[in-house]
Amino acid sequence: MFTKMIVGYDGSEGSRVALAQAVDLMKLQPSIKLIVAYVNEDVFSGDIAYSHQPLVSTPTLTEMTAELPVPPNPSSPNQLAREYSNKMSEFIQLQFNKHNIEGQIVALNGHAAQALTNLADQELADVILVGNSGKSGFQKFFVGSVSEKVVKDSPCTVIVVK
Repeated sequence: MFTKMIVGYDGSEGSRVALAQAVDLMKLQPSIKLIVAYVNEDVFSGDIAYSHQPLVSTPTLTEMTAELPVPPNPSSPNQLAREYSNKMSEFIQLQFNKHNIEGQIVALNGHAAQALTNLADQELADVILVGNSGKSGFQKFFVGSVSEKVVKDSPCTVIVVK
């Protein structure tokens, strides 16, 4: 069926459902390579969210508990982005551990839809799973839907979970 699957994760209810569906697919077909990607798009207002430099490499659970060499500045935008990145990675890794599955966690920068479709293209993914945002018609009119943009621009099959 699928050999490489990308799940777009942002912590929303829709993305949690998409991750749960991916876990179910992994149980049916353990040979699927799973990549869960989150995008550092809306961490805070400022240029770094759109930087081409990764904010941090995605840490493993053991790395997240290690002492930082320099005390963080809690008001720094970089620190906020690191905390966001660590929380996302930690939650995703916990889901991997809970369901006894293996996967890769990837932090991306930029607009979510473009970052996910670019990753799918680079990784030669068969499918992208994304959650439905549940935005109203008014919200969609002004900002659009990430899932709609992924469907439109994706180089592979897209499954939008509700």
